[in-house]
Amino acid sequence: MRVMEGSGSSGAWRQLDVVYIGRDVSCARTYNVRGVRGAGKFAILAIEGVEDRNRAENFRGLKIFVDRIELPSDDDGSYYAADLIGLDVVDTNGRALGKLIEIFENGAHEVYVVRGSVAEVLLPVVPGVVVEINLDDAVLVVDPPDGLPGIEG
Repeated sequence: MRVMEGSGSSGAWRQLDVVYIGRDVSCARTYNVRGVRGAGKFAILAIEGVEDRNRAENFRGLKIFVDRIELPSDDDGSYYAADLIGLDVVDTNGRALGKLIEIFENGAHEVYVVRGSVAEVLLPVVPGVVVEINLDDAVLVVDPPDGLPGIEG
């Protein structure tokens, strides 16, 4: 089963024995991981009971969840995408834009979905947009591109 990784490394996947797959965490089923290999920005997971491409197609569009305790430590100042969900998002002037509610890949880069009081904003995660991530204060500082829909000047 081919899965897209945000980090570009299959290192974390290699340490997992179990994953949970489903539309959301409440209905995810448990699957044993038999093996992992890297393939660019993808990891290829060998999942017990998923023996061929046809069976793997049944998983298209589903999410993969893991127990946080199974992931490598992030003591080096790095973070996991899940750590960012719920952060307050402000611009470089300190103006509140909303809360980060979702992160997804669009093929070219990650996109942060920020829910404000009026609208949802899709922030491209490209150089110059994310200025600071402060997990201790639960704040994400951004410099949104000019003209971004949902952000009034």
